[in-house]
Amino acid sequence: MNMASYSIIPPGAGGVRDYASILSGPLHAPLLELAEATETSGLSGDLLLVHFSGYGFQARGVPAWLVRRLRQMRPRFNQVGVVFHELFASGPPWSSAFWLSGAQKRIARELVALADFWVTNREESARWLSRYAGPVPHKVLPVFSNVGELDTVDGRRQDTLVVFGSAEVRSKVYAWANGQVFDYAKRSQLQIHDIGPTIGDVSLQARLSEEGVAVRGKLSADEVSAALAAARLGAVAYPVEFVAKSGVFAAYCAHGVCPILLSSSYATHDGLVANEHFLAGFNALAGDSRARVVGSNARAWYEPHRVSAAQAAFQALARGSVGGKYPVPGRVHAGSEQGAGSGVTV
Repeated sequence: MNMASYSIIPPGAGGVRDYASILSGPLHAPLLELAEATETSGLSGDLLLVHFSGYGFQARGVPAWLVRRLRQMRPRFNQVGVVFHELFASGPPWSSAFWLSGAQKRIARELVALADFWVTNREESARWLSRYAGPVPHKVLPVFSNVGELDTVDGRRQDTLVVFGSAEVRSKVYAWANGQVFDYAKRSQLQIHDIGPTIGDVSLQARLSEEGVAVRGKLSADEVSAALAAARLGAVAYPVEFVAKSGVFAAYCAHGVCPILLSSSYATHDGLVANEHFLAGFNALAGDSRARVVGSNARAWYEPHRVSAAQAAFQALARGSVGGKYPVPGRVHAGSEQGAGSGVTV
């Protein structure tokens, strides 16, 4: 008889919750919001999958309580897996991120040392974690799209440029190089479609209206997917070294949209090559045919970690670490003489 499993997430809405929700069904591990005051003494079972985002669990990104709690819970579960959505912040000496970075690193080190398996979304993060992790299964999986995927891509696209994401993410696109996106859209005869929650900046709202932007508001996942399936281009301002963890970039790739990446540099990270898998800024495009090629390349890069592939990878990691470091008392574990061959399904 299977024991209970849980997907631990920080309180509130957002990309981590969306990501965890998509994985939770195949793993039979429903979501459980965990705060410092949450009662967990009665929890035990097969799998405890922790979706770690430091700032999600604590306002300054230093949830020391989380490490203590997981150490208490650790012996009561067959397996503990950790998904590192982020590791630690960094910044100049006058920023709080600079002074908190050491404590954030310590928490990440302690969490990976507790894990029977772990996953992260960037190769650079994986290299850092590997220095502190034991010899346990792990995988690098750039994030998948939370707003659907296309099984096949129709080459016919409308002359639209989508700016999608949170208000903050979209505002960065519009602010880039003093509004370069508006000049680019006019020059290329593209209509900008703004998709996401209302931007609070009144002056920016007025600018969008003046520029003829189609402000579509916050749409359902299916509506966003339909808009992306029809769009030629999509813009996002995000550092190239972190773009593998961008849900907006993943959504563009999943729909064969040609991504325009706005970044201070364009070095190769996580297999993403500038002007092959994304356009390096608004001046990189040389014709519609190139946009189709880049969009197709972006989708090909995305395929190995699309939703179904990520679900299968997590199931394989859980199966591969059955038994865990701290076997539950009285539980028959795969690998023992009594349990060998019986396996545990998660």
